[in-house]
Amino acid sequence: MYRGERKSIFYVLGLYLSSTLLLITTIFVSYYYYERDQFEHSEKDLLKKQTFLLTQQLSKLNENSSDRYKYPRFDEFESAIYDIDKNLIFSTSKDISITNSKDSFFTKASNSYLISPLTPYYFGAAFIVVEKKSKNLDILDNLIFIAIVTIIITLITSVFLVNLVLRPIRENIKLLDSFIKDTTHELNTPITAILTNIETINSSSCDEKALRKLQRIKIASQSISNIYEDLVYILLNHKTSTQNIDLDLSKILIQRIEYFTNMAQAKNIDFVLDAKDEIHFKADKKKMQRLIDNLLSNAIKYSNKDTTIKILLSENSLSIEDEGKGMSEQEVEKIFTRYLRFDKSQGGFGIGYSIIKSIVDEYNIKIDITSKQKQGTKVTLSW
Repeated sequence: MYRGERKSIFYVLGLYLSSTLLLITTIFVSYYYYERDQFEHSEKDLLKKQTFLLTQQLSKLNENSSDRYKYPRFDEFESAIYDIDKNLIFSTSKDISITNSKDSFFTKASNSYLISPLTPYYFGAAFIVVEKKSKNLDILDNLIFIAIVTIIITLITSVFLVNLVLRPIRENIKLLDSFIKDTTHELNTPITAILTNIETINSSSCDEKALRKLQRIKIASQSISNIYEDLVYILLNHKTSTQNIDLDLSKILIQRIEYFTNMAQAKNIDFVLDAKDEIHFKADKKKMQRLIDNLLSNAIKYSNKDTTIKILLSENSLSIEDEGKGMSEQEVEKIFTRYLRFDKSQGGFGIGYSIIKSIVDEYNIKIDITSKQKQGTKVTLSW
């Protein structure tokens, strides 16, 4: 799976899941409050009926003139009566209390209560309180269970849908990747033939005009060869084995500078090299060549004419500083993004710094880029 494909899947999944979860949460919260309101209404209706029964019994009891009265009791609910100041007159339950109550209906623990005014004042009572055991309200628990099941189903379906949507894109990417691999492979033979034949031409037998043409052909061939090597590295790096050996960075650096000399001379750019001898580093030779080649080619490409490129190699660092157009802070922050080009007039595919980043990360090399617009760029590698 490609990095871009993974990012697309994560973005689509994130958008789909966040919107779906938001919708599910809204529906579940609305449903919870709706069910709770329905529960309270049904409890209120039942308590009102029980209050009416109690009021009837108190009315009958009040009409009977007797020295002793038996307070009405019911199996379905408990009750109490209070005077106008909410002082308890009589109660069938110890749990009934309306001292701190502000609402006519409220729930406490697993019981529901309804406070109703009593008129006329039977036995001096101004309020009737009815208490009943409530049903267990398992709405929240049920919703949590349903939500977990729904989220799991949503995750499974979302992965399936994202893969289904991205399948045509994935197939096109594979076709494009296959085309680039085949094209890159076919380029190898003509590029090698061009460079080999250029080296065999006897420049001493050429006039000045032909020599300039030959030089331009050689520079262009080297540029094509460098792009070809970058493409090969990106396409085949994950399939080739890494052979880390003890390398003399001093010799490799000098060889690569010689390779790019013609390209630099075309812009009248001089290399100023300050390198210690026998600087050793354990790494894959091809990868270190790609690292140095991309640093040098970028320095040449973005340098102004008639300038110098300063190269400093010490025991623990390599720095390459040009006198080119430079970059802004925003461009430096995005410099390692693959296929991103800030100056399309210079050509290339925008893969050089991406390759540099992958190599320095592999070998735990720290890279620092300082740049100022219209002044130049300095790239420092330290290990």
